[in-house]
Amino acid sequence: MIHKTAIIDKTAQVSENAEIGPNVFIGKNCIIHDGVKIGVNSVVEENTEIKKGTVLSPNVHVGGAPQDISYKGEDTKLIIGENCIIREFTTIHRASTKEDWVTEVGDNCFIMSSAHIAHDCKIGNKVIITNYTALAGHTHVGDYAVISGLSGTHQFVRIGKMAMVGGMSRITKDVPPFCLIEGNPAIVHGLNVVGLRRNGVTPEARNLLKRALSLFLDRSLLLEDAIAEIEKIEGSVEVKEFCDFLKNSKRGITRR
Repeated sequence: MIHKTAIIDKTAQVSENAEIGPNVFIGKNCIIHDGVKIGVNSVVEENTEIKKGTVLSPNVHVGGAPQDISYKGEDTKLIIGENCIIREFTTIHRASTKEDWVTEVGDNCFIMSSAHIAHDCKIGNKVIITNYTALAGHTHVGDYAVISGLSGTHQFVRIGKMAMVGGMSRITKDVPPFCLIEGNPAIVHGLNVVGLRRNGVTPEARNLLKRALSLFLDRSLLLEDAIAEIEKIEGSVEVKEFCDFLKNSKRGITRR
């Protein structure tokens, strides 16, 4: 159902099973899939795909141009996955041309009001981004991560799978998966035990992660030495993911 006051560009593709509210604007080359609901006064600016079942609250603005002074109007994209909830006054921008030309939000994400996701961000599945969080360009967020309100990331930061970021945190370095971090600047405070339990990580795997985290936080070890010791821990795909994340960091790791 499309409200009579909605404005839809002739190049846009809108499913007949989508619900488009009053005063909604959908711009050129947008694709709106089955079951999408777009609330009153929302804007889907251009080159944006919204997959089935996703809900945009009133006054959401997605698909705007990247806030990048080198951007010259290229046809970069934004792709938002299935069954996401994006609350009022949230902004999500299309990509720049500096990575792969696509900003992506995964499936089943919950993005609360007034959050901002900048150009070239890659958001995994089942991520929760809380009110007034600001993710700078090229931020990558792993599956099941939770980022609490009023937090902000530096460009090119990675936040690992199942990490939990405390409120009002300033994140300038990569956040290891499965960890709980908080502060200005943020530091690691331990494992995200609640998140691990909720997502079915076994007690045995949690104990191995505790060993890995203890080595990572050991002040007597250089980072490369800590990684070498963590690599010796066997029997956990979570520990391997933790270790691989540390080895692949380019911005440096939030440690202590």
